[in-house]
Amino acid sequence: MKIARIGIFSMLLAVLGTAIPGAARGADKVQVCATVPELGDLVREVGGDAVDVTVFAKPGEDPHFVIAKPSYIRRLADADLLILVGLDLEIGWLPTLIGQSRNPRIVRGTPGYVDGGSVVTPLEVPTVVDRAMGDVHPQGNPHYLLDPLEGLKVAALIRDRLSTVDPTHASVYANGYDAFRRRMGERLVGPALAAKYDFEKLALLAEHGRLEGFLTSQGDRAKLAGWLGEMTPFHGAKVVVDHMLWPYFSRRFDIEVVGAIEPKPRVPPSTSHLADLIDRMKAQGVRAILSAPYFDPASARLLAEHTGAAVVPMAHQAGSRPGTDGYLDMVDYNVRALTHALGAAKEGKSDEG
Repeated sequence: MKIARIGIFSMLLAVLGTAIPGAARGADKVQVCATVPELGDLVREVGGDAVDVTVFAKPGEDPHFVIAKPSYIRRLADADLLILVGLDLEIGWLPTLIGQSRNPRIVRGTPGYVDGGSVVTPLEVPTVVDRAMGDVHPQGNPHYLLDPLEGLKVAALIRDRLSTVDPTHASVYANGYDAFRRRMGERLVGPALAAKYDFEKLALLAEHGRLEGFLTSQGDRAKLAGWLGEMTPFHGAKVVVDHMLWPYFSRRFDIEVVGAIEPKPRVPPSTSHLADLIDRMKAQGVRAILSAPYFDPASARLLAEHTGAAVVPMAHQAGSRPGTDGYLDMVDYNVRALTHALGAAKEGKSDEG
């Protein structure tokens, strides 16, 4: 029945005609469709009042498996811009919607088709892909938006594409991006260092283990604050995850993922796999299990019971945990949740000593 409804809507849209840009249709704002909430927030950060944003995936959903609705086709038919994560995250549901919308403005290769993955260097790109590997992403891990610097790259791409489809408001988009970038810098390294240095360069120094040495040489080590400052005491901390959502986040904040509850993507854990994971956690002193809201928490709780590690409720998308509706708020929540758990574990270990 759902497929039939989608077919009917696509026929109606074809009759009405959907190749007319939003501005020509008399729309006051650029019509944007975003596949996930954090992309929607980035569009709002950059576009402000000049954009009207529709987001498809709900905050707590698994973005791999979004249920297509006829209303999504209508929104895509009217869209001037479609922004997606890419790297095959939406491959199971988005291509059909694009085709059914019959909107030439948002097909691949046009300015209105904005693939965030195109400005990212993917991690975990497999050299060989077969079914034995589980539900693997051939183009690499698509969860790059959990790293704020990757999110900043996508925000710049959004600025550029909005300016292309709506050049009249190019200055609005440039100013929106600049304001967002300033706020991110202050959150990442603290206001003092963000005002003095290029925070993106500081983040790269941190990624290569050279930030503290550089700041010490400049007499600014005590000024390091923000997310990087909060995570500094926990560099090298080892964690376990439920799904491999966190390689970009762990790279940015220097934590080590030593195992996953899923033995392979989308493959449920066996008893023997969990037993092996418990042994590894005990041997390596793992004190935190990063848990996404859509993942069954039973296995994480089992690991916690046998190892004493804390189950840390992380936000895989904007809005998926309380207080995470904005992109920067999502990153802030994840840093605070993890540092709280690791800090408590560190204090407990000191008390035992």
